[in-house]
Amino acid sequence: MGGAVGRAEVRAVAPDGAKQRDAFISYSQRKNALLAKKLQRGLERLAVSRFRPMGMSVFRDVTSLPATHDLWQSIQRELARSRYLILLASPEAAASPWVAKEVDYWLRERDSEHLIIAVASGEIEWDDRAGDFDWQKTTSLPRNLAGRFTSVPLWVDLREFEEAYYSLRYPPFRAAVATIASPLRGRPKEELEHDDFRQLRFVKRLSWSGIALLVALLVLAVYGFFDANMQRREAQAQARVSASQALAARSGQLLSASPNQAAQYALYAEETRSTPDSRRALAQAVAAAPYARRRLQADADSVTDKESATRPAETDVVLSADGMTAAYRSAFDQVQGVRLYNVRSAQQSRVVRAEGTPRALSRDGRVLATEVYLNRVQLWDTRTGKLLRTMATGHTEDLPRVGQGLYALVLSPDGRWVGASHYTPEGEAFVVVWSASDGSEITRLPVSDARVGIGFSADGSRMTLVDKGRREVREFLTDSASWEAARSLPGMSGGTAEALRYSEVLLFDGARKALTRTSRRAEVWDLERRRRMAVRLLGPYEDMTVAEGKGTFLVGGKDGTVRLYDTALRPGTTLGRLVRPASTIAMSADGTQITVASYGGELNLFTTGVRRGQHVTLGYKDFTFGDLTPDGRMAVRRTEGRTEFWDPGTSRRLGRIPYANLSVNLEDTAYTLSGNKRYVGMQSMEGGEDQGRFDIWDLRTGKRTNCGGATDGVSSGLIRPGVFFLPGDRYVVGYWNGAVEVLDTRTCTRGKVTEGSDNLALSGDRRTLVILNGDGVDTWRWDGDQAFEHVAHTTLPTETQPMSISVDHEGKQAAFSDWESHVYVVRLASGRRVRATGYLPHDTSDVAFSRDGKLLFQGFMTENTRGVRVLDAGSGDQLDVWTTDPPAGSVQPNEGMQVVPGPANDILTLGPDHKIVRRTAGVEAWHDLLCGLVSQPLPARERDRYLEGLDVKAPCR
Repeated sequence: MGGAVGRAEVRAVAPDGAKQRDAFISYSQRKNALLAKKLQRGLERLAVSRFRPMGMSVFRDVTSLPATHDLWQSIQRELARSRYLILLASPEAAASPWVAKEVDYWLRERDSEHLIIAVASGEIEWDDRAGDFDWQKTTSLPRNLAGRFTSVPLWVDLREFEEAYYSLRYPPFRAAVATIASPLRGRPKEELEHDDFRQLRFVKRLSWSGIALLVALLVLAVYGFFDANMQRREAQAQARVSASQALAARSGQLLSASPNQAAQYALYAEETRSTPDSRRALAQAVAAAPYARRRLQADADSVTDKESATRPAETDVVLSADGMTAAYRSAFDQVQGVRLYNVRSAQQSRVVRAEGTPRALSRDGRVLATEVYLNRVQLWDTRTGKLLRTMATGHTEDLPRVGQGLYALVLSPDGRWVGASHYTPEGEAFVVVWSASDGSEITRLPVSDARVGIGFSADGSRMTLVDKGRREVREFLTDSASWEAARSLPGMSGGTAEALRYSEVLLFDGARKALTRTSRRAEVWDLERRRRMAVRLLGPYEDMTVAEGKGTFLVGGKDGTVRLYDTALRPGTTLGRLVRPASTIAMSADGTQITVASYGGELNLFTTGVRRGQHVTLGYKDFTFGDLTPDGRMAVRRTEGRTEFWDPGTSRRLGRIPYANLSVNLEDTAYTLSGNKRYVGMQSMEGGEDQGRFDIWDLRTGKRTNCGGATDGVSSGLIRPGVFFLPGDRYVVGYWNGAVEVLDTRTCTRGKVTEGSDNLALSGDRRTLVILNGDGVDTWRWDGDQAFEHVAHTTLPTETQPMSISVDHEGKQAAFSDWESHVYVVRLASGRRVRATGYLPHDTSDVAFSRDGKLLFQGFMTENTRGVRVLDAGSGDQLDVWTTDPPAGSVQPNEGMQVVPGPANDILTLGPDHKIVRRTAGVEAWHDLLCGLVSQPLPARERDRYLEGLDVKAPCR
């Protein structure tokens, strides 16, 4: 075979010096062009390695003729170079003059022995008797072949092949090609086929190996891609965790110095990655800003373009005496006019298109007094936004700049009178009183300096004037429009040469007391007794105000701190801190509502009420430990001969019944409220016996229903009984007769769920029942019809001694405390347990989940105080400890802290002050609460410092 191949590669040289060809294909281009092409390709590649040159040279006119004008001469040259002529026979070839000329040339110059016929179509028949083709039947051969053969020539039949099978991969076609190639190669047909098959198999193996290699490389590439992505995600996740922890740590550092900034960093920590550290930061931020209610306006990014050489741009805010309405205007505000806010809802109520600066509000907030250039006063109706009256001091056209502006401006409580102090162009100072009804001037009194104090009595019958320069006090009687004689104030500090803005006199307690202030000193005077009550040197501060009715002082420091002082000027609670110093501060008459505005336009609401929560006033009744039901839907109050039921969510009384048990909602009494709040189920024991009753009461009528009766095995020792209405209110589940049973309230029949129980609890959605037994926790799911299905059992650690149990709202996890005060959280589906860490008080109460299930709250008591532990339900980490009001010294023995789920995103606590307090609880709820305080994003420099390369959105977007 090697010699044949060698002979094929080293061709004989034709007379003209060109290399000799193996074959020349003669065919009809109109009919058999594709077959000629595939035949040429097959002859050249048959039994030849795909990585070596072609095995023979075959001429086909379309691919082999040079571009010349003498076509027949080129064809003759190629015929002369070829060893064989392959005639692709067909009727079209037989009729082709070119094919006839090629055959004539071949027969004339060569011989018929080197002519091979391949029949593409038509008929071909040999006549043995004639020794020639049967030209009556043969249609595929040209006539010039007649009489040219002495014996049957070799022909190969290609008529059975369709175009789709013109390939060496098709064995019959390969056999036909091998038949033609055999004489050309000088090798047997079988040998050619075998070699071609071997080459084909080798190529297939090589192809599959290549494919396998490519697949392997692809798999490696895909694996590398996903592995790189995974590593990148893990790296990014770790970066987010690290950034979150750093932000949380920064929040902790700012807690005491700047609660608002601490809240901002805590929010970003939670937004970056929710971790126990970020949730701890949220809890501590909520605890650190207990008096902050809401931030109504954010601080400006820059104040440079608003500051002047003498003083920064101001922001002004006033508050009505009833604490319901606030008016705000700032140089940084884009709104033209004065913004009015409803303090209770912390929402903007209106924009009054008023000129000037807000200076005072009437007690009910219905009239707004603004100061307008030059030394004029305008009164506006806050309900309609209309201008009511304009009052002028007169002779103000030539006022020097130092004399511009009203220094004191007050409205009488009844809204009838307006008082103000001012300068004239001549430098004189006056106090003027106008009638608010028509704007007429009632009186004008010269004073030593415009920096005087004026204020009305509670009934508006008199206006008190304190003149520091003259050290005297006198009163104006509004009914008679007359001034009483002045009385001296011996020892009062006189006027100073310092900036006017620090010299001020504030009247309070019905204008019977006064606070005089400078930049560093404050004095409290009793005006009736004309004696000093208190004096104190203060640190640098910007503004100061006083609660008119209570006498509590509020100071805004230069560092932005807002702090309370008592009537003796002793420092008290720090309410919060602003980004920039306070420009103006205002308090309601009772001192409970506070508005603070900064030199950067920031506006905050504070309250001096209950820390971290609001009292739930249920008919102004007192409640004691245990009076809240475990689900938080009712507060139960027992009086002599009857029991009252209250709704903590609406503060309304649900009803009462003419029955009072010896103990209420403790070890031997349980209550449950129907979903429609009409019926109360009550399970009770009398005198500590192991027998009792279960009854359902109609709260509309105060009478028992027909479904109820005596029960046995209700309680054992200190184990608390449990009873709950199920969805739809038809069924009640409880512990009766030594088993957990379901009561059908329509038929008053019971069906057993399971034997025995130490304690049971129901999820907030009333569908998952968790039963605490001696060896673990069993979880049952209500089918929505009439039965419970057992879904899981979790074994508890042998060392635990469970005391009580609580279930989250969706029934996914349960928590229980034991006699050692430990808290365990159990994932009901997986059985995973987590034990809480951190401070461990010696005596704890029940636990309650937040609505989102992320947090756990545990009441506790120590020898001197009561409080709530805040725990992370996911990790068991202690996030914070909240001590409760009142102060520890007033705590009574044996009064614990009850904690139960509350309405919406709240929990309810009932402590030693006998008040029910509603406290914001939950990560989402804290997020919303803190966003109300600090809604602006982190400064760009701080964001780059902690979050560079991380895509973290602003948490309060």
